[in-house]
Amino acid sequence: MVDPPRRLAAALAGAGAVLCVLGWYQISGQPTVPQQLPYLASATIPGAALLIVGLALALRTPWPRRASAPRGAAGSRAEAAPSGRTGLWRVPDGRYLHVAQCPLLDGRTDLLPAPEPGGEAGALRPCPLCRAGVED
Repeated sequence: MVDPPRRLAAALAGAGAVLCVLGWYQISGQPTVPQQLPYLASATIPGAALLIVGLALALRTPWPRRASAPRGAAGSRAEAAPSGRTGLWRVPDGRYLHVAQCPLLDGRTDLLPAPEPGGEAGALRPCPLCRAGVED
């Protein structure tokens, strides 16, 4: 959901862009500068002002932060995943190993523990997001 300051910024910038385009269209049909000035004063300049204010407001509004992806081997992380899992995991028919904190595993109930080193574990690669089993 978009917060009110971001909606206001988008509305101001959108209205400014519409006024700029409308002013440009009206000015382009007038042959002399004195005939163009009313459109410049009534549409293009206010439109540019609204566009600038809307963009400035959008840049000043803080963006929601995303959680950073967990990195490092499962043994190097002391905390457990929200579900209480620890260690390395894989998805059935999956090609990657994941640490328990990997956001790709959130809400999954069909997880399998990672196989022992060698054998099938050699065919599994570290997840590119959580980098399971890769030391930093």
